[in-house]
Amino acid sequence: MLKILKKIILSPLALCFWIPLIVMISYFAYRHMAPFGTNSILTVDLGQQYIDQFAMFRHTLLTHPSSFFYSFSNALGGDMLSEWAYYLMSPFNLLFLLVTPQHLPSMILIVTVLKFGAAGLSFGWVIQKLKFQNGYSTILFAINYALSGWFIANDLNLLWLDAAILLPLVIYHLERLFTQKKWWRYSLILAATIISNYYIGYMIALFVCLYFIWRLTWTNQIQSRWLTIRHFIMGSLVAGGLSAWLILPTFYQLRLGKAQYQSTWHNGFDNNPLHLLFKLIPGSFNFDQMQQGVANIFVSSLILITALLFFISHRFSKSVKLGALCLLSILILATTWAPLTLVFHGMQYPVWYPYRFSFMISFFLIWLGAMAWKKTESLSYKTVFVLLLSYAGIILYAWQQDKTINYINHTSILVFAALALVMLYQLSRKQHDHLWLIIITCLTITELSVNTKLTLDNFSYLTNTEYKRTVNALQEATNVLKQDKSWYRVAQTYERTRGDGMMLDFYGAAHFSSALSKSTPLFFNHFGQAEGDNYVLYSNGTLLSDSLLGMKYIVSPNGKDKNQPGDPTTHIMANRPDTSAYKRQKVTAKNVIWQNPYSLPVAFAASKAVTSVKMLSNSPIQNQNNLWQSITGDSIIQAVNFTSAVGHNVNAPSVITNAVIRRQNKQQPASLDLTFTPQSSGSYYLTLGGSMKISDFNILLNNQVIKQFDSYRHTVIINLARNVKNKPQTLTFQLKNQQQLNLENVTLYALNQNKFQDNVANIKSNALTITYRNERQISGTITTTTRKPTIFTTIPAAPGWHAEVDGKAIAIKKSANYFITIPTKAGHHHIKLTYTPPLLREGIILSIIAILLLLIDIFYRKSQRHLH
Repeated sequence: MLKILKKIILSPLALCFWIPLIVMISYFAYRHMAPFGTNSILTVDLGQQYIDQFAMFRHTLLTHPSSFFYSFSNALGGDMLSEWAYYLMSPFNLLFLLVTPQHLPSMILIVTVLKFGAAGLSFGWVIQKLKFQNGYSTILFAINYALSGWFIANDLNLLWLDAAILLPLVIYHLERLFTQKKWWRYSLILAATIISNYYIGYMIALFVCLYFIWRLTWTNQIQSRWLTIRHFIMGSLVAGGLSAWLILPTFYQLRLGKAQYQSTWHNGFDNNPLHLLFKLIPGSFNFDQMQQGVANIFVSSLILITALLFFISHRFSKSVKLGALCLLSILILATTWAPLTLVFHGMQYPVWYPYRFSFMISFFLIWLGAMAWKKTESLSYKTVFVLLLSYAGIILYAWQQDKTINYINHTSILVFAALALVMLYQLSRKQHDHLWLIIITCLTITELSVNTKLTLDNFSYLTNTEYKRTVNALQEATNVLKQDKSWYRVAQTYERTRGDGMMLDFYGAAHFSSALSKSTPLFFNHFGQAEGDNYVLYSNGTLLSDSLLGMKYIVSPNGKDKNQPGDPTTHIMANRPDTSAYKRQKVTAKNVIWQNPYSLPVAFAASKAVTSVKMLSNSPIQNQNNLWQSITGDSIIQAVNFTSAVGHNVNAPSVITNAVIRRQNKQQPASLDLTFTPQSSGSYYLTLGGSMKISDFNILLNNQVIKQFDSYRHTVIINLARNVKNKPQTLTFQLKNQQQLNLENVTLYALNQNKFQDNVANIKSNALTITYRNERQISGTITTTTRKPTIFTTIPAAPGWHAEVDGKAIAIKKSANYFITIPTKAGHHHIKLTYTPPLLREGIILSIIAILLLLIDIFYRKSQRHLH
């Protein structure tokens, strides 16, 4: 029993796993991150995006597996297979099934440290199997990989770590191609790498090709190079086939979204290549580097020394060393030269987290060091002299640039110098006993731990208390909403993230994803909502858009919380006075839930004109009205004038829309008051152009600041007032530090409430009655008429949707260039809408063929062995 425990805990391979895990868990405990305290591991995209996907992973596997293919929690509805391919294919994610959303931060921390341990174990196992190292010296190289600069800087990007964990195994089985006639293991591990994350898998595939070319140049090949090449090609193609069921549909979705945003090619350098030297200094990373920085290649000084030994060792031929230098040069060049950078990133510059492939540089340096270092050998005086000169050059250059480079400082440079010199001294000693190896190991752990602390200290983290307050508040609301089993969407006036719908499993009309289809932000832009290339947010709803999009419930803060971090009132993003037109469904401890009586079903009969409506640029109110008019024949919203404009230290324009107001006395406050008196009790709305950044001004109504989501790039809608007939209203634009303000698209609109209500009642008389639904299929019955022969739905008309009317397939049309519409003849119909990811069937066929080829090869090899 003791021997088994020793093997599990104290064997070299066990320590390859435990040391990175303990280093990371020690840091997280030191920062009091849950489950060790009231802070959390959540930061940047991990807290704003990934955690919501992890919650959705749990909902999918436990409650509605059809959302593996499609989900209405993805904005207004969207493909999910491509989201799983990027975010959720890690087997570690199965641990998230064990916890509720409230406890996800604790489980994310556990998964994170397990992945760091797995990276060390993977690398250690491989270099032992290849006999690069043996015994406890294996630990030195394994922990360098697991705690390298890329892993630490990207500890929050959990979705990328699995592929990096598998990289050593891919290279190991690639090495086996040169000594064995089996290629099926190589196929399986490469396929697993691609499936774990297609993006990092693509980068690894490039590296594998370069590594294979380098290995072909080695002399004394055990078997024919042509046989090895055939096995490599066959194994790689089969790996692609094995992953085709996931990759082909994902590739199709990328063409609809991310691939449509083109990067500008240029034959130049994106940064100073010499700055890569600074990344060898512990802690050379900060928030600015996360956005647009230099590649993270930090490894301990042991690796820098042993990698040099590879190039000066007599045990490797000149051609092998030249090939390794070429491979390393290509990787390094790709971190600075634009064309190669784009190639390694799939022909597009990444948004944040630059040079996502740089773990390959660390991997290759550690790989070369592990091949070259013999613990029985000491450094020669010549080698020590060369290393001292190299270190002196790096230290002097860094010291000189310290004032212009904000991610290093004199302290980190001195730490680098001290640890490097001590390591250099130890490696040059003649006596190499067990104590010496322990000292080397402790020095390496210290250097890697210092980098971990200095790097991660540069991040700010969400407290677990704040996270739980918001999630618990939203959970309160969804517990009420889920009593309604019908199909509906939910609008929010406060949010934790744009993924609240995925976190709490409701249809929330917001999303944040790298796989977002381009048509979705475009539609949100046309409807006056905040959007970007990779997110949409339904923050600026109107009675009209709520009705059209089926927003049956509105969740708002009830104003009774203590305004503590994480409370709903601290996350308000929208002003919705028009909720007074809705029924107060329920008041919980933190929320008020409004039921919208004007909410329309997901499908209903409409005029033929709905298929010809066009969306106009930067005219969201007009777009909503035009769509409504195409459905009902009635125009129900119109522009109205302000009655007066009074400037305070600014000019008062006679025409408001697109006017420019200028501060007259630069030292004094400046504002513009616009007044209007509503002539009805209906809702009044205001549009603001995309150039009017809310950070430049405050907008007030009757001296009360109106909250507005602060990131938008096109014209948005502000919900102003309701039930204020004949009561004068004063709208104020209050400049902050700006000297002028362009009132782009500033226009006031009024909604005809009576006509709106009549239209809603008429539409509902020909609504779809749903008889069956899951996330990828909706079936039901509907009656269309001569005046309303078209079935209009608020389901995005993405490729993959198929429609049947009375059992017969029918071609889908679009309305507003976004929604599914189905032409029919007047009468009672049964309709069925089904979503199947494009290229999924073709991908499955290719995967089946690949499996058959794999099995044929395995059985053939077995039969050959029996014959011999």
